[in-house]
Amino acid sequence: MDDKDLELAQLLCTRLCHDLAGPVGAVAAGVELIGGDPAQADAETLGLIGNSSAAASLKLKFMRSALGVSGTTSGDPRALLDGYLEATAGPNGKPAVTWPTPDSVTAGATALGAAWIQTVLNLCLLGLETQPSCRALSLQVANGSGITLVVQATGAPDRTSSVREDIAAAVAGRTPPPLSAKTVHGNIAGRLVRAAGGTVDITAAGNAVTVTAHFPKNAPAAP
Repeated sequence: MDDKDLELAQLLCTRLCHDLAGPVGAVAAGVELIGGDPAQADAETLGLIGNSSAAASLKLKFMRSALGVSGTTSGDPRALLDGYLEATAGPNGKPAVTWPTPDSVTAGATALGAAWIQTVLNLCLLGLETQPSCRALSLQVANGSGITLVVQATGAPDRTSSVREDIAAAVAGRTPPPLSAKTVHGNIAGRLVRAAGGTVDITAAGNAVTVTAHFPKNAPAAP
């Protein structure tokens, strides 16, 4: 492992710890409120512990499938995404999700094989992170000269979307600017797409951010 690989691993760990710090900390706080006497637990405290532990579990399931070793991930990407959105929902609730038709999903899964789940989850996560006010998330799969996946994250009507240059650079795999905990996922998503023989682009227009990945028919299978 060279210095760049080490830095990438450290940044990814920082990112994962940041995601889990909230729910795990809330569980610890609830346990502290109970103290050594379970009889002191009221409904509110038990609710805090239950909800927070459930959120931590949903995030872990999502991240394990999105960032685990290629070819070992499993599960229904739609269910994994729904669980993650439930665990990270803000005051406005979780975004509405539009999923592609079953035939489109089958075509994408057949073409990408083991890379399908990771690709879908990472592109959706990239859209969500780039559009923090996301109210609606859609995934489309087109089967033509190859497989094209389009994730669109639409924000509040009064918001104007943009893609930060450091995130765009991280997705494209350009060296400058240096990676950070906020851009490391974009870099990982771009690497996963390219490892499966595809190209990826991220743009913004109006109140929406669009992530597009294209895999030509002669693209090599992901390892």
